[in-house]
This record gives sequence, C-alpha cells and structure tokens, in this order.
Amino acid sequence: MNSNCKNNLAPAIFLDRDGTLIEDRGYLKNSDEVIFYPDTVQALIELQKKFKLFIVTNQQGIAEGILMRTEVDRVNDYVVEYLRQAGVEIVDTYVCPHRRPDNCACIKPKPLFLQQAAAEYNIDLYNSFAIGDHPHDVEFAWNGGLCGIYVMTGHGRRHLDKLHRDALIATDVADAAWLIINSQTTINDYAVERAATIIREGGIVAFPTETVYGLGADAFNVSAVEKIFVAKQRPYFDPLIVHIARMSQLDELIVAFPPAAKILAEVFWPGPLTLILPKSDKVPDIITAGLNTVAVRIPAHGTALRLLNAVATPVAAPSANKFGQISPTTVEHVLAQLRHDIDLTLNSDIPCEVGVESTIISFATGSPVLLRSGGISLEQIEPLIGKVTVKSAIDSDIDKSVVEAPGMLTKHYAPQTPLIYGSHHLPGDKKLRIGRLAFSQVDDSDNYAVVKVLSPSGNLEEAAQNLYAAMCELDDLGVELIIVDDIPVEGIGVAINDRLKRASSTV
Repeated sequence: MNSNCKNNLAPAIFLDRDGTLIEDRGYLKNSDEVIFYPDTVQALIELQKKFKLFIVTNQQGIAEGILMRTEVDRVNDYVVEYLRQAGVEIVDTYVCPHRRPDNCACIKPKPLFLQQAAAEYNIDLYNSFAIGDHPHDVEFAWNGGLCGIYVMTGHGRRHLDKLHRDALIATDVADAAWLIINSQTTINDYAVERAATIIREGGIVAFPTETVYGLGADAFNVSAVEKIFVAKQRPYFDPLIVHIARMSQLDELIVAFPPAAKILAEVFWPGPLTLILPKSDKVPDIITAGLNTVAVRIPAHGTALRLLNAVATPVAAPSANKFGQISPTTVEHVLAQLRHDIDLTLNSDIPCEVGVESTIISFATGSPVLLRSGGISLEQIEPLIGKVTVKSAIDSDIDKSVVEAPGMLTKHYAPQTPLIYGSHHLPGDKKLRIGRLAFSQVDDSDNYAVVKVLSPSGNLEEAAQNLYAAMCELDDLGVELIIVDDIPVEGIGVAINDRLKRASSTV
C-alpha cells in the first residue's frame, strides 16, 4: 500500500568539498594534494551525532578536459576514507561533471542531488543544512528547502558581494557546526525569516500550529493563494481560514465584529477557534469561495506566531495535506504528501498539542452557529455567549449546498486504508489483515494484526493529540482495514467523533 504518512526521516548535512572541507587548490588529481582545514574532522564527528553527512561537489574540470572522472573519484575516495578512519561516515558523494553553460540538471544551485539523497536515503530536507564557500551553495540549500550556511574559507571572502543579505555566515566548517549545534534559536529565527520572505514573495510555506500543520500564502496575493489549491488539489468551492498574529489585523479583513464574536476572540485567541465574520472588499474571493464572509483565527503556537509577525500580513492557510486525506500533525506527514509541491516547511520542537482542527463558529447571520467541532468545545463557548446553533455536515452533493467553512464535506480526513467507525467487531472475512484504533486499552488485541491506542488512560485531550498520527501509522503498516472504537461524545471527543465519521468508508 502506498502511504502518505511515512515517518523516520533523517536530517542531513550536505558539504561542499573544495574550499569547505579541504583547501581549494585548483583541479585536484591526486590524494597527496588534499589538505583538510583545521578542526574539520572534529566538527563532522559532532554533526554526525544528529545528521547524515554527504558531499556534493561541482567539478567542471571534467567537462573542460582538465580532469578525468577517475581522478576526481580518486580524490573523493581518499577524502571519504580519511574521514572514515577518523570516525566520520560520509553516506554518499555526488559529483556534477558539467560546465555551467551546459545548463545541466545537477549543477549547484540546482537541487537535483538533494532530491536524489532524499529519495534514496529517506532524508528530511527541511531540517537539513548545506555548507559551502560559494553563494551557489546557499542557493542550492534554499532551492531544496534547506538552511544554507556560507563559510569564509576557500573562495568565501571573494564572493561576499554576491551573497544574499539573508544568508547565514560562518568562519569555517567548525564554526558552522557550532552554529547548527549550539545556536538553534538563531537557526530557527533564520528559518522563520526565510519562510516569511517566501510568503511575501508569493510562495507557499507549511508551518505548525497548535491544531495541525497549515499551508500558508499571503492572503492578499491571489496567485499565491491559488498555489495552495493546486498543491492540495483542493476544490475552489471550499473556503480557506485566514491566520493573523494580532487582533488589530482584523481591520483589513472584516467590516463588522459582533459583540459575541469579540467576546470569544478575547477569551480564546490565540487558540483553536475560527470565527466567520462579514468580510471586507480587500479579501479576495478565492479565499472565501465567493461568500461575503471570511474565516479568521489567531493560532496558539510559537512558530506560527513568529512567522505571522515576520510576514506582517494575514496568511491564508488550510491544513498542509492533499485534499480529503489525513491532516498532518508532524513535519514527516507534510513532507510525505507535499514535499515537491511547496516552497518550504517549517519544523518546531513544539508539537501540534491539540491535534485536531479548530472549532468554527459562524456569525454570518448575526447569531452564532457551530459549523465544525474542534479544539474548543461548546461547553466552553455557550457559558460566554449563550445558546449556539449546531449545523450538521452538508450533503455530499456539493451542487445542492454551499460550503460555508473548511471541513464541512461529509467525506474528509480519510486514510487510504478503508476505515469502519463505531464498532470493533471483526468482520466475517477472517483473512483480512485488520488494524484497530482503540480509545484506551483493549483486552482482545490478539484478534488484530496491530492495535494503536489513542490514550491508555482514556484522556480525550491525549486521544485528540494522537488521532491523526495513529491513523497514519496504521496506514503505513499495510493493514487492509481499520476498525475504530467508539469515542466518548463530550468535550473534544465531539471533534474526534466528527473526524472519524468523515474518515469512515461507511459514510
């Protein structure tokens, strides 16, 4: 079974050779010409504790007839063996033998070798780094979604005037390693600023929120927002949620803020609550599916808020997955589905703590209506603003209904494996390899190929946090059917039940 939830991706460091690991002494043909920079070996020993190491080198001397490929390979083999004997493992070495005018697919800054490494060695590019002494090494990193670090060895000082002002600069490989290992805040700040730049320039970026990962674009850039629909294969009739960093940004999005909506915003923002409000003319129709309302929220996740503040404009962001499939709560889930369709993915040590999408309350008609259950329950909302009307899911025939908010389609949040919700009785066909998604501990686990427990203690918040990851794991394990236990219909359990019903093959 092909899954969209592959895990166990490993981060990597992609190292330039000449001028970065070893002195740039022209066209090297023999091992006795190799001189390593001081402290390089110890730096690589430290880096390999967390990262897989690769060498990527442009060797245009081959195309120019100055070098033979066997000579380049001989030097590379020596470098790799020298490092191996010193305790450093280079996983693979990539060589571009072409001249720049050849316009080949493999010369830096083109990211072909990054993509090959990702496919062959299961590399998490978006938590990886490239280190080199040429601006092309930094661009190479950016083009593959990595963080690039420019070193001042080799030709580093010569090309400073050509280096993008956003680039991270280190003295040498040892200094770059220190930056990666000991200054994670700096790296994270850099990654957030790169993501903000991409969004400001019309790109799309995946980023974590407290609910699930979102896929964001500048809300006022129609062509950028269209990229979201293309990447997700999302129908244009399904509106998007706009994310903001602070309440004052509502001024350019809405024309009215009902008192009850303001009360909810003041209590639950930042947090997993989306409000649907009358929109201003500035909001593009592509975001609202042509409706006269817009869905807005402020997320409660540090990385998301830092990104939104850095972008300094509202960001339209649905979940970062293919339309209708399991929502992503880890960076691996995002990459498995959208790796080649987006410009950058931000990671964070802070998890998606809620684990299911936001609650959506509409004020389209003035009175509050619940359109989607989520991280904030009605039990929390109604004591503040009184009775809230609950609207059931729209009919699956989209031509007969208007989609007022994301997540209202009857079939949604689904794994590739057929899922049966509401009963854990085994079907008649005993030959099926069945996975069970259990709410808490089970007594008959021997009847199933695999059992995933959402919360051993029966805690609904923990179950919500683990829901999508557990569905992904069962999908990955190749079961032929997933059977899901009943979940208590209270608190966030209402949202869990909603997601499971929409994911069910019996809908």
